[in-house]
Amino acid sequence: MLRHAIAITAVAVVAICLPAAVATPVQAASPNTEMRESIMALRGLIDRAGAARYFQYPSRASVRPGGLDSTWWPRDPWTGARLTPGSGRGHYQYSVTTNKRRYRLTGYLDGGVVTVRGGMPRSMKLAYDHRGEEGLNLIRHYIEQYARAHGGRYPVGADVAGDGAVGKQPGCGYWPSNPWDHADMEKRSDRGSFSYTVSADRSAYTLRLHRALKSDYVQRGAAATNPWLRLLASLEDEILRRSGRILSGYVGQWSLQHGGELPQTADLTAGGAVGAAHPDWPQDPLTGSAMGQGTMPGAYTYIPGAAGAFTLTVHLHSGDFEAGGTAPAPAAAPGPSEP
Repeated sequence: MLRHAIAITAVAVVAICLPAAVATPVQAASPNTEMRESIMALRGLIDRAGAARYFQYPSRASVRPGGLDSTWWPRDPWTGARLTPGSGRGHYQYSVTTNKRRYRLTGYLDGGVVTVRGGMPRSMKLAYDHRGEEGLNLIRHYIEQYARAHGGRYPVGADVAGDGAVGKQPGCGYWPSNPWDHADMEKRSDRGSFSYTVSADRSAYTLRLHRALKSDYVQRGAAATNPWLRLLASLEDEILRRSGRILSGYVGQWSLQHGGELPQTADLTAGGAVGAAHPDWPQDPLTGSAMGQGTMPGAYTYIPGAAGAFTLTVHLHSGDFEAGGTAPAPAAAPGPSEP
């Protein structure tokens, strides 16, 4: 009897509970909810494509069925067809910035819109900036190496490149890459690129890295702040002073041999009339070539004047050295003797 009573009770409980369970069906998602999910799925495809291209997001034309290297595509919940660009219900609009680092995706609902935005994570931008700084420091090292091998003179702008004189010098087997496009760092104005300026006398320079999150990262160098280059510059200046005295002596010798006349400006050069008489013409210690007229360190300025006076200015690293003066005139011939 007890077993029979338990069985009857169990059947009664099932009969009571079963209608309640059947009476609570799972509610289907609304089309608007499904449209939001489709937009989130499309966003995932866009983010995947951007990450595969170093966070350069796809073009507007490629975000459509058959694009983004995907055989699967989210669907329009109202028609069941694949989502397509448009401005009506069940469509979307996608736009990307000029540099392809950020995008916006808008989906059209029944009576509203859903908009999502994406772009390169800040942490990645910071990492790229750090890589750029490391690259600029390496370029600076190469520039200083170049100066040590060229008498303390820093390179001109055209030489500061992976395929330039700086990048090709011995010991520079690697040129840093731009983390944003993974090509060699170049002198441009975009992120990850750099600018380089050098003073007129090539004794100082400025390097600037263009960063994403902060202002330019700046490195400067000057021969005056480098102990080795400062010593080298002082030695070169002393050589130039001695060369100035030699040139002054050439002017005096010319005056004695030409009746007190001074050489003209064009004469006082290695290829001029004075130089023809002196094959041992002073050398520019900065370049190793014959000294010439000019205004840069290693050159000189010569201006003949009246009554044997002349100006001879030798341009040094540390300023100008005045080697001019008054050239000696030949002694006057003795007059006739008186009886």
